[in-house]
Parts: sequence; C-alpha cells; structure tokens
Amino acid sequence: MGLEMAIAGAVIGLAGARQEKAAYEMEAKSYEEQGKMAQMQARQQEEERERNLRQQLASLGTSMSAQGVVLDRTQGSVGALQKNEIDIAKKDISSIKLMGMANRRKFGISAAGSRAAGKATMTRAVGQAAMSIGGSMQAAGK
Repeated sequence: MGLEMAIAGAVIGLAGARQEKAAYEMEAKSYEEQGKMAQMQARQQEEERERNLRQQLASLGTSMSAQGVVLDRTQGSVGALQKNEIDIAKKDISSIKLMGMANRRKFGISAAGSRAAGKATMTRAVGQAAMSIGGSMQAAGK
C-alpha cells in the first residue's frame, strides 16, 4: 500500500509541476508581448520626433522667408539653427532607440527566466517523484 501511495503522490506532484510550468510559460509569453510593445512604442516615439523635426525646420524656413531671408544652409545663423535642430533630434532619436532596445532586452531576460523556472519546477518534481517511489520500493523490499 505504501508503494501505491508513493506512486499516486508522484503522479499528483508531476501534474502540479506541469501546471506550474504552464503558468511560467504564460508569464514568459506575457513578457515577450511586453517587449514587442516596448519596441513598437520606441518606434512610434522615434517617428514622432522625426515629424517634430520636420515641422521645426519647416517653421524655421517659413519664418525666415517671411522676413525676406533666403534660406541657404550655408548662411551663418539660419544654417546654425537648422544644424542645431537636426543635432538635437539625432540625439533624441538615439536615446529613444537605446531605451527601446533596453526595455525589449529586459522583457526578453524576464521571459527566459520564467521558462527556466518552469523547467526547474519540472526537474525538481521528477526528482522528488523518483525519490518517493524509490524510497517506498526500498521500504517494501525490507
């Protein structure tokens, strides 16, 4: 009777471990989805910053034209203003891309950790089941 109980306990333990592993897998998929969302959000922020840059440059051009200034990138102050706006936008876009990659990596690492925890749960449950059944078999043989 002790062996049957050990087997039943092992089966129940393995079933619980499978459920726990499935929960870890769902958690991993959630992290992956969050990583994709972070990447999309970074892309949208990058596009918005580029759109703002184009608007700023167009506004600068309109303002200078209204004052009778011919827009020429080689002109000192106008060219400097344009270059300054472009440089600032490039730095902003680089930061946006970097943060997007960092967030995606963070969620990727979390997903891998969840999957590893699921595997560890199964390994531990199989080991405990084997020990329980082995111990019961030894006790029955004595």
